[in-house]
Amino acid sequence: MPADVLKSRLQSAPEGKFNGIRAVLADLLKNDGITALYRGFTPVILRAFPANAATFFGIELANAFFRIVAPNF
Repeated sequence: MPADVLKSRLQSAPEGKFNGIRAVLADLLKNDGITALYRGFTPVILRAFPANAATFFGIELANAFFRIVAPNF
């Protein structure tokens, strides 16, 4: 994700190397190209499906439990 790539590069850079996020972006585009902004995109997308599926399953499980325990609430 582009914002995370920029943030991580800014945080991991030596003190005083960059003046801000714009300097990080300019350096990244100059040295690595625009595709560097999307490094790690595939693993993030592959992780998102099961993580979100587990979240929705948990919500539906909790809803079913509460329908049994407190049906008129």
